[in-house]
Amino acid sequence: MSDFDSVEEKQIVNPVDLGASDEDKVRQLNSLTEENRPQVEEFLSFIDGRYGTKSKTSKKEDHKIIEKAHRPRIKETKDWFGVEHIRDSFRFKTVLENIEDLPKIAKDLKESGLCEVVKTDTAKVLQPDIFGWRIAVFDLRMKNGQLVEYYLPVQELEQAKRTGNHATFEKWRDVDRKTMTSGQQLEYRQDTRKSFAKYDRAFDAYLQRTRQKPEQVREALEKTKRIFDKSKDKEVEKPSQEKKPSKLIERIRQRKEKNKEDDLMR
Repeated sequence: MSDFDSVEEKQIVNPVDLGASDEDKVRQLNSLTEENRPQVEEFLSFIDGRYGTKSKTSKKEDHKIIEKAHRPRIKETKDWFGVEHIRDSFRFKTVLENIEDLPKIAKDLKESGLCEVVKTDTAKVLQPDIFGWRIAVFDLRMKNGQLVEYYLPVQELEQAKRTGNHATFEKWRDVDRKTMTSGQQLEYRQDTRKSFAKYDRAFDAYLQRTRQKPEQVREALEKTKRIFDKSKDKEVEKPSQEKKPSKLIERIRQRKEKNKEDDLMR
């Protein structure tokens, strides 16, 4: 794992020609995706065999990559954002039966040598966004430099996403909220409330199925964070204490100094 904590986000980019057009950058991303797909699918096959999960890969459509690079909501705070910063042109997911498998899979990912971890985001599982989507996400840098996304929802949340909630998100994803009409603002608030409530019910269903409490979920998330905590990877080295020279060594040193002085006096 590499330490990107001190690197400005603007400088974390895909290995594409920064002077190229958006379309050419996308073509370069697609080439990187094709290089990475076999390795990722092999890793996911291992994970599914080990944990009984269901995983799949997907490639973001070309026009959606360009749309995201110019999304008003992103540009509000990141006016420098471009195609080169996209981290999900190639993405893959593992649908979890149990959130307690998350730290185990994180450990497998770390030990796989498949990639470097750029960023981990597990907070959204208990602190969802305005649409209510609860997800653990790893932003990764593959060996060829491509930035990709690995996300791991639980079954119930994935079901809610597939049965309407993702369509609601897509409906508003590229709309500039600053230019909404009053009617659009009302509709947006209604849609986000419905989406949030549906995801909340899905999360409650997950807790009921697994008989877990939110505290247990939080513990699994904390375990996951610790796996990628670089301070845990290396033992803290204690500063070595200087040993005082023995009396014999000190006398030899003093004798040498005296001989030097005698030589100078001659």
